[in-house]
Amino acid sequence: MAKLSKPREEVKKAIAACIRAGKDLTAKAEIAESTGGYKDWLFIFAKWREETAAELTKLYEEGDIGRDFTAVTETGEYSSPRFTFPYRKSALESGLSWLDRLIERLALAVGESSDAAAIESLHPDIYSKCRKLYEDGAYAEAVEKSFKLVRDRLRALTTYETGSNAFGRGKLYIDGAAAPHVDKDFQEGVKFLTMAIDQFRNEKSHTADGNISDPIRAYEYLRLSSLAMHLLEGAQSCSS
Repeated sequence: MAKLSKPREEVKKAIAACIRAGKDLTAKAEIAESTGGYKDWLFIFAKWREETAAELTKLYEEGDIGRDFTAVTETGEYSSPRFTFPYRKSALESGLSWLDRLIERLALAVGESSDAAAIESLHPDIYSKCRKLYEDGAYAEAVEKSFKLVRDRLRALTTYETGSNAFGRGKLYIDGAAAPHVDKDFQEGVKFLTMAIDQFRNEKSHTADGNISDPIRAYEYLRLSSLAMHLLEGAQSCSS
């Protein structure tokens, strides 16, 4: 039974990308035939085959999927690139059909195991508003959206959107301290968390991509916003 190591939609998107690359090879096969560039085409076919097998191995917990694709696209080596070409071209068509069927079977695959660190465990508002951006690779936009959600929540609670003003002029108070004698420390901690989000938002707004190209770093920023949103659920404004 096939078991996914990544979210189903992410797996589908990755396989679709492999298919697009393979179809591009189909178009290039016509160029190879008309110009005699068989050797060059065989090289890029081998590269596509290797990269696709490696990608499939990352997408599924079992290595069999990558090996199965390798087997489906396997051909012998013939006396010259010209004579090898038609067999590899046929293997490409078989590989593309096999990948199409793999996407069709995704509904039957067992989903990835969920855990406390998965993106699904983010605060519901962060998850619903930022997930698609994150999964599409728009990491800077996902992080910016999460920061905006925190500011929107502060504004809804106090009419102020920055942490310093919300806790200062807005007299925001957060329930949730571990004990009464550390309540002040807890209030300061939440305040400085929201202020840190303000500063990160300002810093990233001055660059086109927010200097976020790494999905792990982006996820860490999302987790920061998620923590703030969870803590603000225990908020009340003490302003008169």
